[in-house]
Amino acid sequence: FQYKDPEKGFDRARVKGVVAKLIRVTDPKSATALEVAAGGKLYQVIVDTEATGKSLLKNGGLRNRVTIIPLNKVSSRPISNQVASAARKLVGDKAQPALELVGYDGELEAAMKYAFGGSFICNDAGTAKKLAFAKEVSTRCITLDGDDFNPGGTLTGGSRAKGGSLLMKVHELAQAEEQLERE
Repeated sequence: FQYKDPEKGFDRARVKGVVAKLIRVTDPKSATALEVAAGGKLYQVIVDTEATGKSLLKNGGLRNRVTIIPLNKVSSRPISNQVASAARKLVGDKAQPALELVGYDGELEAAMKYAFGGSFICNDAGTAKKLAFAKEVSTRCITLDGDDFNPGGTLTGGSRAKGGSLLMKVHELAQAEEQLERE
């Protein structure tokens, strides 16, 4: 995501950044699953308000087409406490809401619920299938390998790109930057 900063335009500080760069993967094993859970939302740009988003589109000199997530307007359907409780009863600790596996600054919560809030990350396909199609859960479930079980009846899986997980690469970069700061 690149944009110009024209003299007359918008306040750059109001543009938070791209979702993928604003999260911290708390468990590297879940990086592929989290990438599948968020999908294209990883590349969306978070801004403070819709006014900033409009200004960015109009005055930002954007070099690519972007989708903007204004924190004051974005809505989501995160996993309810009732559904999370039902999932724990069915599979114990073999599944976690995706949102619990990413770290982020509190001010970004609305955007992170939008990107990660509606999926479980499951240890294996059996767990994902059980939860996705259980009447009391019926929620999208993604395995650690990135297989996607949708309660609507679709299954997505198979071979993944050879380059590895984008989130894993971002996670490794963040770790390297932290190491450099300590030295």
